[in-house]
Amino acid sequence: MNDYQNILSTEQKISEGQQASIIQEEAEMACIAAARRAPSAHNAQPWRLYPDASASNATYGSYRLFYAYADKLLADPDDRDALLGMGAFYETLALAAQLEGKQAIFEPGVVQHGDGLELGRVHLQALPEGTAPDPLAPFIAQRQTNRHPYQSRPLPKGLQKELQYLGCTLFEPRAIAPLVSKASIMAWKDTRFVTDLKTWTRFQGNPPDGMTCECLNLSWLDRQALRFALWRGHLSALLACVYAQRDVYLTSRSATIAVLSAPDREPLTLFECGRRLLRAWVTINATAYSYHPISIVIDQPTVNELSSKVKNPVAIFRVGYTPKAAPWSNRRLT
Repeated sequence: MNDYQNILSTEQKISEGQQASIIQEEAEMACIAAARRAPSAHNAQPWRLYPDASASNATYGSYRLFYAYADKLLADPDDRDALLGMGAFYETLALAAQLEGKQAIFEPGVVQHGDGLELGRVHLQALPEGTAPDPLAPFIAQRQTNRHPYQSRPLPKGLQKELQYLGCTLFEPRAIAPLVSKASIMAWKDTRFVTDLKTWTRFQGNPPDGMTCECLNLSWLDRQALRFALWRGHLSALLACVYAQRDVYLTSRSATIAVLSAPDREPLTLFECGRRLLRAWVTINATAYSYHPISIVIDQPTVNELSSKVKNPVAIFRVGYTPKAAPWSNRRLT
């Protein structure tokens, strides 16, 4: 081989290497873009993913996963909602990676920082040859919240078993409705809860974060009532009782209420619970059923009553069927 051929061969190898690097980078960016669609309380998106400059293995991308206190909710003093959201973010990333021929590997390592909590490192590498993608991966794009009333149609037996396998206890709506009523009244009287709503509710435009009135399924009258509550900062017992009726109604219009429990509330335990919660959510949507969180029952002192039914509950949500479509919310690009 002459010098000219050597040069061409070298240039070809460099070009192929650059192309492979570009393809790998594009796949990783696609995974991260999909992960931004993960759910979080109030659509606050408390996650941050930073490239890990200390990583020595060049065969995959490495990132440091943070919970940013800048997006902390006042009504989430123990960071339960946020850490569940972090787990949901990672699980969304892991499922999305499977569609790109990759797998996500989480390396735990909790480190407290002044502006956030580092949970560990995420490594993206090629999916081993011959490995079948996770069965839930194709359905990750269908995951969403639907706040419409549901039909009383019972859940399929297979879906019930899957939810129970993931750690959920299922209840008849009438067994939980009294707790929802108490919790909703407490929430509307709670300045922290109303302040979070004021901070994260978006009445106009097409915002990249927060909750829009369309996603909350609010009528014109509902919007005026919400504006009044946000202006007041909290409601009297009488008004709180009136406002709570909407939550009670939606609870009653469900096929079942699911409660996810955990062995403790350590950061990594809640992170893992968030992963299971996301899988439950995708499983529900994959079977054409709908999901709607009713976290106020756990955010308020009513969690003590719920704990008499399920040990250490960390998430609670409505499940049921509705033919009515729900709007999609945006996510920040940063």
